[in-house]
Amino acid sequence: MSPDELVYLGILAASIPVGFLFRYLSPPVKQGAALLLGLIISIATCGLHTLHSLCTVLGTWLIIKINWQLV
Repeated sequence: MSPDELVYLGILAASIPVGFLFRYLSPPVKQGAALLLGLIISIATCGLHTLHSLCTVLGTWLIIKINWQLV
């Protein structure tokens, strides 16, 4: 297996117990933990290319925010 495949396999294997732990968290804590975990997984798998995803999300949020005020 290549190193990339091992990273993906490790993330998939680790996500199962994390899912069980998320069950016991309150909704605001669950939201923050999911955001942090998602960023960590994104950076671990995509590295610097994560910035493209973040810019896309922020740009979409800005477009929605501006258009929502116009309605």
